[in-house]
Amino acid sequence: MKDCATIAERLVADEPALLGSLDFGPFVRQGTGSGPSLLIGDQSEISLLRSGQETHLEYRMSHLARSNDIVLVRRRDTRFEDYLAGHLGLENLTFLEVHGPDILPVSKQALASSALIESLAETASRNGGLTLKSYLTTGNIWRLAKAIGEAAQQVVHVCGPSPRVTTRSNDKLWFSQLACAVLGRDATPPTMSAYGPAAAAALVSHISKRAAQVVVKVPDSAGSAGNVRVSSTFLAAKTLTEIRDFLLERLHATGWRDSYPVLVGVWDDNVVSTPSAQLWVPRPGDGKPIVEGIFEQTVMGEVAAFAGAARASLPEPILRRFHGESEQIAAVLQHIGYYGRCSFDAVLVAGKDGRDTIHWIECNGRWGGVSIPMTAAVASGDLRSFKGLLILQEKLNGKWIGTGELLERLDDLLYRRASPANGVILLSPPLATQGTVVNFMVVADTQATARALGDQAMSRLMSSA
Repeated sequence: MKDCATIAERLVADEPALLGSLDFGPFVRQGTGSGPSLLIGDQSEISLLRSGQETHLEYRMSHLARSNDIVLVRRRDTRFEDYLAGHLGLENLTFLEVHGPDILPVSKQALASSALIESLAETASRNGGLTLKSYLTTGNIWRLAKAIGEAAQQVVHVCGPSPRVTTRSNDKLWFSQLACAVLGRDATPPTMSAYGPAAAAALVSHISKRAAQVVVKVPDSAGSAGNVRVSSTFLAAKTLTEIRDFLLERLHATGWRDSYPVLVGVWDDNVVSTPSAQLWVPRPGDGKPIVEGIFEQTVMGEVAAFAGAARASLPEPILRRFHGESEQIAAVLQHIGYYGRCSFDAVLVAGKDGRDTIHWIECNGRWGGVSIPMTAAVASGDLRSFKGLLILQEKLNGKWIGTGELLERLDDLLYRRASPANGVILLSPPLATQGTVVNFMVVADTQATARALGDQAMSRLMSSA
């Protein structure tokens, strides 16, 4: 372990723009203001998620809204908005829809709409300011804040890191180097950079002779998107040319467009848990980074796609290690200007000597599928009393079902704020993509009850899909 301030100083010396990319004029500040918030849940500025296909997941951010807040989405689902108000008491919200081309990020469409800028500026003027809370805080978000602030002549706050820090924190290669700098070379699985297809093939071949499985990742994508996992057995008889062609075919199938470097590394065996540390990183003068929860994630398929999470039930010594190590990594991020929500994904690997190893895998320098429901539950007095919390995101095979049908099928299982009891809370409208993807959380008196209720809900949906 090394001194976090020293590591941060070195990072800034190598890249001064980490601290120098917040100059968006006198009407923009980093932080959280006193007026209403504008929430934007668009994911399309993440590499490989640039289409509008996952549009309804935008609605997850609405669970963070409070009375008089504004939620900006690509396409509205008024039935889901009625559910938020009727079941969860999320009333007095304004939902706005952009009308530009689907391929453009929502923030960029908003910037191009003078009518929308004028409307948001009126809100900022009327309330003495506005705070932008975005799933991913990009340059477009900061420029949107600038446009609104200048039109309103009011300070608009941005609740997130600078564009440069956002880019770095979400880069798996950069994060791997950071984790090793803070915690030592064994903080991550063996990880290397490849700057071309031949180099990637050579590294994959090299690693396959020493590990059972190899992974190639598009480093700036999210979660499992852009991951190619390969067994050493499969690679054993292949030439470097065959490995190169195989990797290019698989990466292109994810939507990757020949951007380098790519990450090449060991895919850990003997993984006993896939925890994530959920953090809030305040401004430096407001205290140290806070670990608000450790969750164990459920992952599925060969690339370990996210399928849900629950509060971790790991042994106390392991939890203390997760807390301590994640706080140290987050301290460096705070020193280089990170502010806002953040999470670190890891794997817990069973060692042959009986000692478990923590390998840190990636940083989610943004909101996410765990942090949004966790924060919503913690912030709500009605939900805070529930000890059990389960998050599920799964695909239903068969025909697509809409929001209305989903609500009908789960009706008696749904949580209702008017009569709070164990129940299911829909986090977003169902997503139609080769079937139906449902995303919900369960709150209950105990974790066992939450799991049982989640199983009941999924059984009901699967049996009638």
